[in-house]
Amino acid sequence: MSVKKIIAIALIFVTTSIAWMILGATNYSRTDTSFSSLKSQVANLYGQRLTIIAPVCYTKIKRHREETVNNVRRIVEYYERQHHELIKSDIRINVYLDRRKKGNLWFPTFRARFEGKYTFLVDAASNDNVFLLSTLDSANSIYNNLHLNINGKDIDNILPLIKRQEIPVVPLDDNTIRLHISYEVTGMEEIRYLITPGRGAITQINDFNLVISTDFDLYDFPSGMMSPTYKIKTDKGYDLIWSFNRTITGRNIGLIIPNKLNPGEIITRVSFFAPVSLLFFFVVLLMFSVVLNINLHPMHFFFLAATFFSFHLMFSYFSDQMNIYLSFAISAVVSLILTITYMRFISPKKVAFVYAPIIQFIYLIVFSFSFFFAGTTGVIVTICAVVTLFILMQATGKINWDDKFK
Repeated sequence: MSVKKIIAIALIFVTTSIAWMILGATNYSRTDTSFSSLKSQVANLYGQRLTIIAPVCYTKIKRHREETVNNVRRIVEYYERQHHELIKSDIRINVYLDRRKKGNLWFPTFRARFEGKYTFLVDAASNDNVFLLSTLDSANSIYNNLHLNINGKDIDNILPLIKRQEIPVVPLDDNTIRLHISYEVTGMEEIRYLITPGRGAITQINDFNLVISTDFDLYDFPSGMMSPTYKIKTDKGYDLIWSFNRTITGRNIGLIIPNKLNPGEIITRVSFFAPVSLLFFFVVLLMFSVVLNINLHPMHFFFLAATFFSFHLMFSYFSDQMNIYLSFAISAVVSLILTITYMRFISPKKVAFVYAPIIQFIYLIVFSFSFFFAGTTGVIVTICAVVTLFILMQATGKINWDDKFK
């Protein structure tokens, strides 16, 4: 093996790597360009992130203050809100996964049923001017079968919920106000229940119980949100329970809806990391050629690099037309056939039909498939690198490298 051949093989590797970078950038651009447009279309049908705000109850107290405008003093009248204690919250949200595919992308859409029962304790001295404020905050969501009940009486007029208007109420004999609201709603990506009245605010939670029931196992929580107090496995998914009493917090509750694998994201990452798999393949193949005295020309490496690139090219564009797993399998089989049928002309049969396909299967197919499982790629690359190093050291330990590089 001459130094000139090694330099030529290195140039082939660099050139192929540049081609992969171009392919990866193209895949990223295709995915990014279509994502915003398709997401907007899905949002028009299902709505965006579902946000539920805890209701508030307050008394409006008339106040006066003195203001000076253009050196003229005057008394200004205004109203100040005196909030009443929310002494009990019993909330149930049933979430049903209903993911939708638009174009070549999947979106984590869902259907949900919300039911909330609230009890406020009103100061006896404030009974004359009490208001409820409960809003449907997600303007792009679609609400259905909405029911509003205050103090045991159904309320037909639900416009205040939409327009964020105050609802005047009269407390019950025990100075409590009971609110019961339920509806069916659709959304996408996240559900958030806001306990605190504003960003950075701290509030007290009394007798609070919220249950989110899912029909899926995979879930996550948005950054900065509270984790469930309990998790109960059910036949279809989980019951996630937040239960608090006399608790002070500035955090809210949220749930991230899981999504299916999007071909564009996987394909882009596989393309960008493809040079790593080709590097392993070239190194092992070079060592085989040295140990078995196989005379491989740089052009042989060029065509073998092309078989690797053909896998990623087919995988990139076949996934637009068929299932991502099927397109991966077809691309892998075709790439292996190209390698085997070419290697039989330039190497012994055992290398062409056993060693070469095994090496390609490990460094191309297994390596690429690891991107389907988030967080495992680094582990797999590390294992492949260490095992490869061990095999090469054992196979070439007795080789006289001075003779090989004469």
